[in-house]
Amino acid sequence: MELNRITIMVRDIEKSIDFYTKIAGLEVQAKLEPPMGKIAFLSNSDDELKLELVEFRGFEKVETKGLVLSFRVEGSLEEFYSIVINAGYQPSDIFEMPPKPKHFKIKDPDGVLIEFSN
Repeated sequence: MELNRITIMVRDIEKSIDFYTKIAGLEVQAKLEPPMGKIAFLSNSDDELKLELVEFRGFEKVETKGLVLSFRVEGSLEEFYSIVINAGYQPSDIFEMPPKPKHFKIKDPDGVLIEFSN
């Protein structure tokens, strides 16, 4: 069995697209505008990670308690940390807690906890 995609019911799809493309490095594969709202499909360049962002009027939105999405950073975690700060986000400190890899955390526009590590 294979995980097909992760769907997040977002409050503002454009803010979410901006975050996941500029910070998480995903690419928009398709955008739809059905009568009830908007949908965007994003993935990484290898099409391994598939994320569906959905903004529908009147539908419940994501609740984030206990939800963490983890991304592996290519290159220096410290350099990427600086990029995140310069983009106006407020990440956590960088943690080293073996056996977990060195990492930091940040929240996406809907409060989903995102972890970046090497």
